[in-house]
Amino acid sequence: MTDQLAIPAAAVRTVWVFTADLAEAELAGFRGADDAPGPDRATPLEQAVGAGRLAPSHVELFMAEALADYGLADYLVEANGMDPASVDPDRARLDGLTGPVLLVLSGALAEGIDRLAPSAPLTLVGRYTETPDFTLRPPLRTDAASGAIGDAPAKRPSDAAMSGRIATLALLVLFALVGVMIWVGA
Repeated sequence: MTDQLAIPAAAVRTVWVFTADLAEAELAGFRGADDAPGPDRATPLEQAVGAGRLAPSHVELFMAEALADYGLADYLVEANGMDPASVDPDRARLDGLTGPVLLVLSGALAEGIDRLAPSAPLTLVGRYTETPDFTLRPPLRTDAASGAIGDAPAKRPSDAAMSGRIATLALLVLFALVGVMIWVGA
């Protein structure tokens, strides 16, 4: 079994889902101020995740009920790009969560962190990863993309480039002519 709290060594986008044993009114205080001064500041959320400073733009803290109609599993797959094969085994569990939910995306973590060390009030639900898709797509064929992406028309050489080519050709002809004259005279 893989260590769900370990940071994958490969450059794979990952999201850790936690529940938070907090009242809705406590969420703002738990998250803390994203712009708090000082390099050593640690919000209660960062202390609870146990991975040092977190990039706030890659951390989401919300009430699970906010996604009741959409579903947390679909949110992870469709909005965050996680692999359905990674999410589907926990789909019922994810969609059944209530109360505060914390998503920590791998982009939130500083370099050098190799493992999360969560503490109360957080409880790990699971780790979900993105599978990169290297499938080549056909070129865009719309009016907006014409001439801009992939099918740019061949550019006509400049006058300077054409003059340079003609001069090179003339020098080669002269070189050949001088070579013939030396050969005949010898």
